[in-house]
Amino acid sequence: MLDAMTDSMRHRGPDGRGTLVHGRVGLGHRRLSIIDLDAGAQPMVTPDESVAVSYNGEIYNFAALREELIAAGRTFRTRCDTEVLLHGYLAWGEGLFDRIDGMFAFALHDRAHDRIYLVRDRLGIKPLYYAEAGGLLVFGSEIQPLRESGVLKREPALDQVGAFLELGYVPGGQSMFAGVERLLPGHFLRIDGDTARAERYWDVASLPERELDYESAKREFRELFARSVESHLMSDVPLGAFLSGGVDSTAVVAFIRRELGVPLATFSVGYRDDPASSELGHAGRIAKHFGTEHHEFILDHEEFFDGIDLLLEHGEEPIVESAAVALLGLSRFSAKHATVFLSGEGSDEVFAGYDLYARSLKLASMRRWLPFLRSRALRRGLGGFLPTEKLRKYLDWVGEPMEQRWRTIPTDVSESIRRDLLRPAFAERHGGLTSRVFDEHFREIAARDPLARMQYVDLKTWLVDDLLIKADRMTMAASIELRVPFLDRSLVEFGLTLPADTKLRDGIGKALVKEVVTEYAPRDLMYRPKQGFPTPIATWLRGDLYERARDILVDPRTVARGYVRQDYVERCLARHRSGKEDLSRRLFTLLVLELWHRKYVD
Repeated sequence: MLDAMTDSMRHRGPDGRGTLVHGRVGLGHRRLSIIDLDAGAQPMVTPDESVAVSYNGEIYNFAALREELIAAGRTFRTRCDTEVLLHGYLAWGEGLFDRIDGMFAFALHDRAHDRIYLVRDRLGIKPLYYAEAGGLLVFGSEIQPLRESGVLKREPALDQVGAFLELGYVPGGQSMFAGVERLLPGHFLRIDGDTARAERYWDVASLPERELDYESAKREFRELFARSVESHLMSDVPLGAFLSGGVDSTAVVAFIRRELGVPLATFSVGYRDDPASSELGHAGRIAKHFGTEHHEFILDHEEFFDGIDLLLEHGEEPIVESAAVALLGLSRFSAKHATVFLSGEGSDEVFAGYDLYARSLKLASMRRWLPFLRSRALRRGLGGFLPTEKLRKYLDWVGEPMEQRWRTIPTDVSESIRRDLLRPAFAERHGGLTSRVFDEHFREIAARDPLARMQYVDLKTWLVDDLLIKADRMTMAASIELRVPFLDRSLVEFGLTLPADTKLRDGIGKALVKEVVTEYAPRDLMYRPKQGFPTPIATWLRGDLYERARDILVDPRTVARGYVRQDYVERCLARHRSGKEDLSRRLFTLLVLELWHRKYVD
């Protein structure tokens, strides 16, 4: 069983494999060699075989910790960061977890005390799943090893299905598979004998707001970001960067080339049959400006649709980010040139880059001036006269308090749309997970200003349960490692404690980052409208992919799930195809959910 579980993740580590039975614990590992290529095989044990570890990720401060441990009398056999976990645990016990900076998920077995730890990094950059059945605890970086164990049933978790239909992802330590949980970011699970208890070792909510003027904040950001980027270049294999031409990826490239003077290859994606959705022109300008070795990957609509199955194969759970298909293609293309890549993921959450932050604050102001719209009955009546979902959403948002509004703004299933989308019987029984998770996170940071509260909730939900899952799965599927320097601990703690007017200035989000990066890059590119990681999915679902998508969404098998109102689905298809509304995200959500059922449940 242990061999099968380990080999199911070969793509995460094609360079080596290892298994170890350590007392009553079995550990498996697949290695992607990046540091100390000739040593560092895992699972790794201490010389006396009392402690063993299997670990995925990178510890960026491992060299400093290694020197500290050597000074304390510890002897190392390798140069790799894995061994720091073993010696660090022997020296500091559970105190190790908050000392290490990086992206990581690891299992550590202390045989002397009959104790197991599962540990996940602060932001959830690396995944860690676990399940318990029949007295057996199984865990892994992906769900497939858990399925290989034979303890899981082929059942969807219906509360999580409800949350996915509302959000486009599953929040709060859950998964779409019944019985499978995700270890929360910044937590460890301690298993003593037959008792398991999860504890949090880090959180940013309790940190107070800093008093820092704008120029001082710019200087500190520049220093922290340069330090983070430099630490993320740690590698004994070729490096590259994903480049869109936007602020975040440009910031990474700018600091690598201008501050550190390191040669770099950059990689971008575009679309053969809809070049207007591409950012290739912007990325090309940035690549030329900084003198990188630039590569472009082109995707068409047929490759996109065929890629949805690979998206589900490697994502394991339905991912509503259509850009994930493009990222998978780009990752496979880029793997021919490098093994480690940097990206700008996390900047928007840490430094308030989303337009939705400013928009939500404006809606809060409107709610104060239009108190009569707080009445749900009135909004419901007025909504019947509005011609588009977009207008109905804004009507809902104006009337809702921030806590309720924010769990619907990023994914746009507001109260009235949820009522139209979900079948009443399903919504009544399986519709409470979203509100429970979001309410808990808002309570944790209740003392901070509204902008910091929205950022914090995004870090705890949207970022970890959607964007970082997409980033990890699509890159590891191609056997490459993606690093995210904006999610360095010091930067996250810095960004989340800055005064609101330092991050959001005159309605412009991420102001601090933009001003600093503009010192290196063309100003017009840094202040152009945000595109994210665009795909022409709206165009394709009106044309070449419409019939294929419709055949799936109206199929009797799909209807029989009983989750959504079929008349609503038909209306979405018709209105999107006619061009009256862009409902591509809604349709793609329903499409990947059904294809996930067919692949993993049926």
